[in-house]
Amino acid sequence: MSSRIAVAALLASTLLVAACGQKAAETAGGPGADLIITGGPILTMEGDQPTYVEAVVVDEGKIVFAGPAAEALKQKVSGTVMKDLGGKLLLPGFIDPHSHFMDSLTMADRVNVSAPPVGPANNPDEIVAELQKAAAAKGLKPGELLLGWGYDENLMPKGTELTRDLLDKAFPDNPVGIIHVSMHGAVINSKAMEMFGYKDGMETPKGGVILRKDDGTSLRGLVMETAFLPMFAKMPSPTPETELAAAKAGQLIYAAAGVTTAQEGATHAPQVAQLQRIAKGNGFIIDVVTYPFMTDLETVWKTTPPAEFGKYVNGLKIGGCKITGDGSPQGKTAWFTTPYLTGGPGGEKDWKGEPGLPPDAMKATMKSCYDKGLQVLFHANGDAAIDFLLKAHKAAAGTDLAKDRRTVCIHCQFIRPDQLKQFAELKLLPSLFTDHSFFFGDTHVANRGLQQASFISPMKAARDLGLRPTNHTDAFVVPVDQLMTVWTAVNRPRRSGGTLGADQRITPYEALQAITIDAAHQYFEEDSKGSILPGKRADLVILSADPTKVAPGTIKDIKVVETIKDGKTIWPAS
Repeated sequence: MSSRIAVAALLASTLLVAACGQKAAETAGGPGADLIITGGPILTMEGDQPTYVEAVVVDEGKIVFAGPAAEALKQKVSGTVMKDLGGKLLLPGFIDPHSHFMDSLTMADRVNVSAPPVGPANNPDEIVAELQKAAAAKGLKPGELLLGWGYDENLMPKGTELTRDLLDKAFPDNPVGIIHVSMHGAVINSKAMEMFGYKDGMETPKGGVILRKDDGTSLRGLVMETAFLPMFAKMPSPTPETELAAAKAGQLIYAAAGVTTAQEGATHAPQVAQLQRIAKGNGFIIDVVTYPFMTDLETVWKTTPPAEFGKYVNGLKIGGCKITGDGSPQGKTAWFTTPYLTGGPGGEKDWKGEPGLPPDAMKATMKSCYDKGLQVLFHANGDAAIDFLLKAHKAAAGTDLAKDRRTVCIHCQFIRPDQLKQFAELKLLPSLFTDHSFFFGDTHVANRGLQQASFISPMKAARDLGLRPTNHTDAFVVPVDQLMTVWTAVNRPRRSGGTLGADQRITPYEALQAITIDAAHQYFEEDSKGSILPGKRADLVILSADPTKVAPGTIKDIKVVETIKDGKTIWPAS
């Protein structure tokens, strides 16, 4: 450590303890604390180097002290709960920079047919076997819909794919749909085509992908991007009678991963209404931030005006607007300036991908959201989509290009070095996705080449430019497992072995910043979340070990022991 950094770290630690001591003096004469936590390392996530304290004091859901244990114990009264960490690590609760919370409400009803290590299926036959096993367990009746998730054609043995015909043979009387691992498409059988309005010979919509049989007309099964929207809009969701229970179950998936703030990253108007009903019914045990999708914004604004965005109501906040500029690189629908090395998803030559939605509509939405003072989350994976984001931002921002809007580039995986520099100049935020190095890195090398693939989700390059990149799971594209996300940011491992982009690895502490204090900054919540400091909300997580102290390769094996929201334990559930 350089002497400059050492001095800065010592100064930060001294100031923190001094501030905490002052707070203790202010509250020592009060009625006492609700909760005092001691007995293990407490990583505050304050500052650019790891800083630890001995104790945390919580009262009425907020942190009122963080510092020496002797000072903390002065606030103990007869009703104070004492929590002994037993040597385990306490740190701020994890903040999810991007996922799809609504999917958690239905995960229990969907069949996991992902490839290992997420799921059990290595090939199409094993996928069908898992579906049949689940159908039998459910007592599936003729005509009832069966949904699975996690299909990735890139991991299937060469020359094999999951098709409509294979699903028809196994399920002639049931509509069946398997959600693509990107969550931007699905493989459907003939009965599902009937249910969701697909027909042989239908036109492929602009920005969509439909794989066809050799006759060039009949659907083969896979539909992606805008061609997936008819199915997406009609998929079943919890009813008003079941939504509170479904929301509780979904939140426990996040809480089990140590997440105390989650994102619903592309919400249609009926889903916004459902989330608001859940909030009205006091159904949230974690905080959820939702971003209405660009096609539904006008509808949402009629019932929730833009002036009401950005405020929590019973655990729910409408954060801003969502625009989707392209698709997924593993699905070959991300939009690039150069062709895919392996052609398009349907065998297209010189395929560069396409915009996810009409460019003029995306530009108009961005301008409208900026004019209303709303934050924008812009999904962009390929470098052409990121070029478009930069152009749309400059067109919408007017003369104040670098205003602190906290516009977020969601995924931003194949951002170029020159684009990163513009992000720093324009104060745009990259929310990266290092889990791809493991789950899809080999596919990216095949599709884009080793050099470009090695720069995916460049956490180190972004940090070196002074940016505050966050790092997400896009759940349920990959599991919501936050320790795996830290592991991939630190190690950048490939599924097949080796490392993808070793020069973009970051330290465990930096990886934790991306899902705590820097994620809080992304949400304009750095003053209330993301670190352990008096005045902030008592959103906390206890881990079995300290990621900054273990061997980097073992970080993914650390377990979440307990999750605390506003001073109350929510995981393990009572």
